Amino acid sequence: MSETGHGDGSGGHCISCGEQIDAAAEVCPECGVGQKKLPSSGGPGRSSDEKYCTNCGTVLNRDAELCPDCGVRQTAGMSAGRGDSDRVAAALLALLLGGFGAHKFYLGQTKLGLLYLCFFWTFIPAIVGFVEGIVYLVKSEEEFQRQYA
Repeated sequence: MSETGHGDGSGGHCISCGEQIDAAAEVCPECGVGQKKLPSSGGPGRSSDEKYCTNCGTVLNRDAELCPDCGVRQTAGMSAGRGDSDRVAAALLALLLGGFGAHKFYLGQTKLGLLYLCFFWTFIPAIVGFVEGIVYLVKSEEEFQRQYA
């Protein structure tokens, strides 16, 4: 078995509803939830602080890295190590280089980043970026991760 439990192309489980799905599925065909990011609300048989193991379907703590039942590392739905420094980095990019959309590129919002680049000469993106930087700093880490991770 691979470290994620799905390297062999076998089935897995949805992180939101726990139904058996194809391990490579990006969206659960049963509930429609993407498998890269945990939903912020609860679901069938779990609270908002829980998720399903991607290998065996056991209900786990939202932040669990390993399943206590099968021992498989949980990579789907994890924020990939993004932490407080990412919130601060995004805020600094928005405050200092917001007019060029640097914070949007950093957060993976490429289309918005390109839009900021197209209109940087108007200084409107700089003003909006400055405001967004302050908003990033005011948000709690959990709120930031929920919205941008």
